[in-house]
Amino acid sequence: MPDTVRISDVGIEFISDISFDDWARLMSTLSRMETAFQFALGDALNYGSTAYGEKYSQAMESTGHSYQALANYAWVARSVPHTNRVPGLSWTHHRVVARLDSAQQKEWLTTAHTTQMTIDDLTGAIRGEPVTPKVQELIKVPDGMTPRDAERILKNHKECTGEVTLCEGCPYR
Repeated sequence: MPDTVRISDVGIEFISDISFDDWARLMSTLSRMETAFQFALGDALNYGSTAYGEKYSQAMESTGHSYQALANYAWVARSVPHTNRVPGLSWTHHRVVARLDSAQQKEWLTTAHTTQMTIDDLTGAIRGEPVTPKVQELIKVPDGMTPRDAERILKNHKECTGEVTLCEGCPYR
């Protein structure tokens, strides 16, 4: 994290301006932290259970999470070993494969990552349903605009005109 950013229990404070590149790295880090957080809670619960016996009541009190949420985190963390976990996939992707044996987990998670499967795609593929490959057209996002901004503009334009490409004088630019 840049020194100009302070993370607390209630959010992030920007002490001073950060560059766009630092902001983009921060966004990527925060996104990865969501999955890491769920695994970390599960791993910590599993450790506590082994070291101290079942401690869900203390974990519920200190985290504010329900028993069921904590039990889910612990089960997925226990079922999907560190060596099978794939960075870039959500905790829910890992939950989908948790019932499978280790080799199948690794295979499905690798496939899901390389083909950019959604959670629904992965679930269906494991059930034997055909997965329709997604064709994505790559476009250059204009300077000063985020990919999310560009996607929103194109979506609004398409809803208005039925066209995917922007026309001259488009109000959605």
